[in-house]
Amino acid sequence: MPDHLVRSKPSKPPKVLRPTGKPRKKAAVRKPAARAAPEAHAKADGYIPFRERFRAWWHGVEPAAVVKKGQKAKTTYTKRLIELDDKEDLPPQADWGAARTRVCDQIWGRGYIGPGEGNYVVDTARPFSKRPESLVLDLSAGLGGRIEEIARDPDVTITGMERDPEFADVAAERVKQDGRRNIRPVTSYTPERLDLAGLKYDCILAREDFFSVEDKLALLGTLRNGLRQKGCLAFTDFVLAEADQNEGEVMREWHQTEPLTPKPWSLDEYRNALEGLNLNVVEFEDDSDYFRELVLHAWRRYVDSLETVSFDRTLVDALMGEAQLWLHRLRAIESGQLRVLRAIARAR
Repeated sequence: MPDHLVRSKPSKPPKVLRPTGKPRKKAAVRKPAARAAPEAHAKADGYIPFRERFRAWWHGVEPAAVVKKGQKAKTTYTKRLIELDDKEDLPPQADWGAARTRVCDQIWGRGYIGPGEGNYVVDTARPFSKRPESLVLDLSAGLGGRIEEIARDPDVTITGMERDPEFADVAAERVKQDGRRNIRPVTSYTPERLDLAGLKYDCILAREDFFSVEDKLALLGTLRNGLRQKGCLAFTDFVLAEADQNEGEVMREWHQTEPLTPKPWSLDEYRNALEGLNLNVVEFEDDSDYFRELVLHAWRRYVDSLETVSFDRTLVDALMGEAQLWLHRLRAIESGQLRVLRAIARAR
């Protein structure tokens, strides 16, 4: 990763700021500590282990080292190359879904596919789900981690949905093994065809999922209709700082890396849509700095753990896909053009 994204390792994870209805403090943006990025050292036969090649790429020592097999490398030091397979070129026995799951578990914590494990995500729902037998819908179930956390509250019954079918299958199996009666089966869904079957929820959660939806207004309308009186919609999403800031090299690279084509709204478009649906906007914050801290902390922890991780071709491909995805997300956020919105809106 470029040096300007490398941060000194904190003695403990970033402090969790829980929604209280009061203005939320942003994470302090500290300047990176001056330190030399690690070099990748070759063994006697010239081979550089993948762990060291990855560290060199991550810290910006050799940013052009990642190439698809058969492509010409832009770096002159070919021993640092990290060659990636196309999915169709992987050996027949390769389990791509299992590799993605393993990588996400290792980076973000078991059950998560992005930053913010633990109390941060759980407490988003709790202040607005106080009635007995509250119903919560999580539209970003990931690998089931947040569902299992929220289900620790016996007064909450939670339903999970996940857009990625492979992740949805893993989450469904994990929550089934969990065995708690207040967890309903996890299913995959398509936003354009979301059907809440007439159910009304006390809280609907989503994390960085709406930015790739074409008709966000229709989706938000469906979710609004799925809220009980005083129920809340709590979500985070990638948004544009201004409506005209979706251009430039950094944004193009972000678009190319995302698995689903981004169609982000601006901050103003989101606020106008929520208010137009007769929702009371309780919180509406640019959480970009805090989100960035969570991402960097997770990746720092993972890079420091590489000595304990064993790799095969499929795992390398899955890891590099995840690393490039988050690298370009961070670059877009740091450019100031892409922001991370955290919003909580309550049905009147």
